[in-house]
Amino acid sequence: MLRYTLTRTVQALIVIAVMSFMLFVIIGLMPGDPLENMFEGNPSLTPELMAQMRELYGVDQPLTTRYWNWVTAALQGDLGYSSLYFRPVLDVLFPAMIQTGKLLTLTLLISIPLAMLLGTLAARKPNGLVDSAISMFSFAAISLPNFWVSLLFIILFSVQLGWLPASGAPMRNDAPFWQEMYHLIMPVAVLVMFHVGPLIRYVRASMIETLSADFVRTARAKGLNERRVLIRHALRNALIPMITVLALSFGHLFSGALVIETIFGMLGMGKIIYDAIANVDFNLALVGLLLAIIVVLISNLLADLAYGFIDPRITL
Repeated sequence: MLRYTLTRTVQALIVIAVMSFMLFVIIGLMPGDPLENMFEGNPSLTPELMAQMRELYGVDQPLTTRYWNWVTAALQGDLGYSSLYFRPVLDVLFPAMIQTGKLLTLTLLISIPLAMLLGTLAARKPNGLVDSAISMFSFAAISLPNFWVSLLFIILFSVQLGWLPASGAPMRNDAPFWQEMYHLIMPVAVLVMFHVGPLIRYVRASMIETLSADFVRTARAKGLNERRVLIRHALRNALIPMITVLALSFGHLFSGALVIETIFGMLGMGKIIYDAIANVDFNLALVGLLLAIIVVLISNLLADLAYGFIDPRITL
């Protein structure tokens, strides 16, 4: 197991290195350069001074040289400064990561129990009325674009009914906890709908397969009530493959959170990355996207380790 873990960790580090270079190249192809905002803010700069500043900051160097300099500095803990916020990149991203973490935590705490409940109810009588209604909701959640659902929620609950705020974050940074949760209702609801649809289908399929197993028939033959058979026998065994599904879906959930944050104006990773790209903030966009990739890789790594822990044959 240790060798398997080390192998997967090394593979993840190689992917991070390759993706960091690809991101650096893609961002480097964007129009302008990291000093563009500085030049626009000071129109009195002469072309000679601009050229000297580009040489001073190494912007005029080849792309590979600039990447090597960035990697060397990053390994020393220096991820550069944000030209948009005029602060170190980590100082900008750390509060955004906390905000995104709140959104993802609330979504997981709601979507996982909801998926287990609805998936179990649907699997009790396949193709029945309850199963058809739950399957319709699941397919709708899978098919509808999350940004479109977000706009519908804003129009209905904020503009028409006036029940909920259109923004996902309060105006004041020191807002009380209850007010922050009040602003998170719509973003969390959209993200739960976006995430719970596929999970319901996985739980339903796994429960249908488990309910036809011999040990479930034996439990029913012993006279156990249906609730105990479903929860203690069928559901516990059906959730074994769900561990991997949940870990692998976390990357999909994180990418969806970036879109939701941008639409609801939340100061999370999605909004920060969007503003960084729109304002040609190279350092902030690069580190933000790289952190998003690292989160996805970590979730995939945890999925592989969970599978290897549950089934030791995989490590072979």
